[in-house]
Amino acid sequence: MKLLLSVFSLLLIGISAFSQNSIQSIGIDYLENGKYRKAIKQFTKALKFEKDSCEIYYNRGNAYFDLEKYSKAIIDYSNAIMINAEYIDAYTNRGAAYGRLKMYFEARNDYDLVLKVEPKNDVIYYNRGLDYYDAGEYQKAVDDFTSAIKIDPDFGNAFLNRGIANYLLGIDGCADLMEAKYLGAFVHPKAIEGICN
Repeated sequence: MKLLLSVFSLLLIGISAFSQNSIQSIGIDYLENGKYRKAIKQFTKALKFEKDSCEIYYNRGNAYFDLEKYSKAIIDYSNAIMINAEYIDAYTNRGAAYGRLKMYFEARNDYDLVLKVEPKNDVIYYNRGLDYYDAGEYQKAVDDFTSAIKIDPDFGNAFLNRGIANYLLGIDGCADLMEAKYLGAFVHPKAIEGICN
């Protein structure tokens, strides 16, 4: 009888682990296919099995982010970070969510933490540059766009935004706009007309 109970207990543990992994996998599939509300439901179910999974919180945060529910995304990214303080992707995405809410100080803190670990992360420089731009700190934006370009000389959007920020500082930004266009970034014809003429 004891052996039968042990086998049954092991079977239940196996089913539970399979269910949790299966639920999480379905959630990831929904997330990758743009079905964000369904993904959130799946990840919420998965958290019932595993409350200390930084990946589940992170993925649910991504679904909230894609639905533009940035406050909820920040909560999930923060939970992921509480579980694993070295989860760099959670800092990156939380910084982006803070930026969308115009919480630039908090966004920059997260970006600064990422840059300490990944000093050659061009996307972080670019994102931080966008936050500086949105806050009207154009010189700091130019500096960050320049850092992104030094890391990735083919970063068309960094050229585009640096050109616009330079123009707003009273510096010629036409060369950057033309480089951005050459690199395949979408440059609105009115931007070229306004900055290059």
